[in-house]
Amino acid sequence: MRGRFRLFWLILAVLFAGMAGFACFFAMMYGSIYNRPDADPVETVTRFFDSVQARNYPEAYACLSDYASLGLENEPESAEAKAMYDALRGSYSYTLSGGSTVTGLEASQRVVLRALNLRMTENAVQQQVNGILEEMVTVMPASEVYDGNGGYLTSFTDAIYREALNRALQNTDALCSDTQLLIQLKYMDGTWKIVTDRSLMTALIGGEN
Repeated sequence: MRGRFRLFWLILAVLFAGMAGFACFFAMMYGSIYNRPDADPVETVTRFFDSVQARNYPEAYACLSDYASLGLENEPESAEAKAMYDALRGSYSYTLSGGSTVTGLEASQRVVLRALNLRMTENAVQQQVNGILEEMVTVMPASEVYDGNGGYLTSFTDAIYREALNRALQNTDALCSDTQLLIQLKYMDGTWKIVTDRSLMTALIGGEN
């Protein structure tokens, strides 16, 4: 059964499978005289996270300085992975922490992002599996549980896993965690753009920084 939990980390791979191919770094050419940007970096940060929550990924990616896609729009193939990913995308919430700091053409804004924590979810599913397994082996016919070698049938373990996942995801609030982020921005093309980093990417896929 333990091998089933590779699914959680396969989700991470799915989300960023095509990211390298989509990445496009924009070179910034500045003149010798700069005017202080009129735009507010908070507007970009708010637009990005609002768009992520709304699953409006083109709008979210338009706020980035260095990636054309983060792969958030990619759908996993299996039903279990889709259920997990849908729960993750439905769990996002954020708050701005303090005001933005602007230095020339660079800025920063602290954000607290709340999202489903995949490691906590994995542990919750494992706990559910143990209970369901103990329950089902006592009520189901042995022919539907064991194979000819005395091991569990794949159909049985798959059913146990699906039920465990469904039960765990019934209380996603208890499986969410907060991540403190320092969002960096650059002023380019007349607007503020977010500079993505590993902390932001990890938080968006339910990882831990």
